[in-house]
Amino acid sequence: MKTLIQTALDTALYSTYQIQSHDQRKTGPDADEYIVYSQSGDSQEAFADNQPILKAGSMTVRYYYRAEKIETHTGRQAIKTREDAIQAALEGAGFTIPFGRFDAGDVDDIGYFVTVFECEYWRVV
Repeated sequence: MKTLIQTALDTALYSTYQIQSHDQRKTGPDADEYIVYSQSGDSQEAFADNQPILKAGSMTVRYYYRAEKIETHTGRQAIKTREDAIQAALEGAGFTIPFGRFDAGDVDDIGYFVTVFECEYWRVV
């Protein structure tokens, strides 16, 4: 699942916007925008003959962008464009976003605002 999400995000965002995606935590030099994703669960959801037949993987994708970007109309439009691209990439890879995305603000108090996507990936085992 992590390979799938990394590939989907890199394909949609790195080639076009040079936004890097990171598993668990950001590494490398500071950037104006970046993505951190983490797996928050992988539960067995449906059973037949006491064997799991479906699993629901849960992923949290956080899009970080510098706080200054929200100060202008152009910056806000760029953020929305990236959020739309992230959502399209996730859905195109087979993830669902049952609760939509939400703005979490500067949750880490580091000068970056965060948009959070809570995703699910259903698969047959």
